[in-house]
Amino acid sequence: MDKKLLNKLIHENQNLKYFYILSTLYMAGILTSLTVSARLLPFHIPFTDYNILLSGGTWMIPFSFFIQDITTEVYGCNKSNGIVILSIPIIVMYILYLKITTLFPIPSIPNIADSYNDICNALPRHLVALLAALSTGILVNNFILSKLKTLLKGKYLPLRFIVSTTVGEAALQIIGTTVAWFGTLTFTTEILPFVIFSFLYKVSFEAFLTPINIYLSIWLKNAEGIDVYNN
Repeated sequence: MDKKLLNKLIHENQNLKYFYILSTLYMAGILTSLTVSARLLPFHIPFTDYNILLSGGTWMIPFSFFIQDITTEVYGCNKSNGIVILSIPIIVMYILYLKITTLFPIPSIPNIADSYNDICNALPRHLVALLAALSTGILVNNFILSKLKTLLKGKYLPLRFIVSTTVGEAALQIIGTTVAWFGTLTFTTEILPFVIFSFLYKVSFEAFLTPINIYLSIWLKNAEGIDVYNN
C-alpha cells in the first residue's frame, strides 16, 4: 500500500493515546525554559579557570528537543511540527499576560512589584528570540530526522537522532541566543561562549539520552500501532 495512503488511514482511524501527553510535556518544557530565559547564571567550566554566562533556560530546552525527536520518529514530521505551531499562540498569550500585569498599579505596601516588572518586561524580547529559534531550529530538526528516516529506510536511529539534533541545535542556538542577548552582552566574549557551550551541552544531552529515546520510540510505535514516514 502507498505510504501516503497508509499514513492517512492511520491518522483518520486511530486514537493516538500518547501523542497528547507528549504535546503537553513539550509545551511545559518550552514555557519553563522561556520563563527563566532572562535569568543569567555564571557557570564555571570544570577543570579550567574559565567562567561563562548561561541562561536559566539552557538546562531545560534540550528536553523539548528530546520530545520532538520522539514525536517526529513515531508520528511523523507533520504532526510533530503541529505541536510547534500549536505552542506559538499559547506562548504568546502567556508572555502577553505577564507583560500586561506589569502595567497594573503598584500598591503602597512593601512588595516585589518593581523586581517582578523588571523580569517580566525582559520576557517579550526572549519571546521573539524563542519564536525565531523555534521556526528554525526545531523545525529543521524535525525535517532532517524525518527525511533521514525515509532515506535510511527506518534504520540507524541513533545516528538520525544525533545528526538532526546537531543541525537543529546549531540553528536554534545561533539565532535564539543572538536575538535574545545582542546589544546586552558582548558578542565575542559573552554571546559566542554562551552559544558554543550550550550547543555542546545540548548535543551531549541528546547523545547521552539516545538509548532512552530509542526505547521510548520503539515502545510508542508498538503501543500506538503506528510508524509514520513523511516523504
